[in-house]
Amino acid sequence: MDKVCTKCKELKPLTEFRKQSRTKDGHKYVCRPCDSAAARDRYSDKKKTYIKLVKEWQSNNKDKVKDYKKKYYRKTKKKNTIDNV
Repeated sequence: MDKVCTKCKELKPLTEFRKQSRTKDGHKYVCRPCDSAAARDRYSDKKKTYIKLVKEWQSNNKDKVKDYKKKYYRKTKKKNTIDNV
């Protein structure tokens, strides 16, 4: 089955569309490449805002950040020692 992307107006197979349960056919109206490009543009436009929000969350949740970093360090240290053997 094929579908037309509403952004680039090209006919593409359904495998080129991300899933979205709210639509009739269960796929987004925009193809993957167009959706990725839109996400990149959105992030570059609001990058400073996103970074500010993350830093604010991290300063308000220091314990969660510390626990995450400990788990990540243990996980990567274990993986690196296995890879080096």
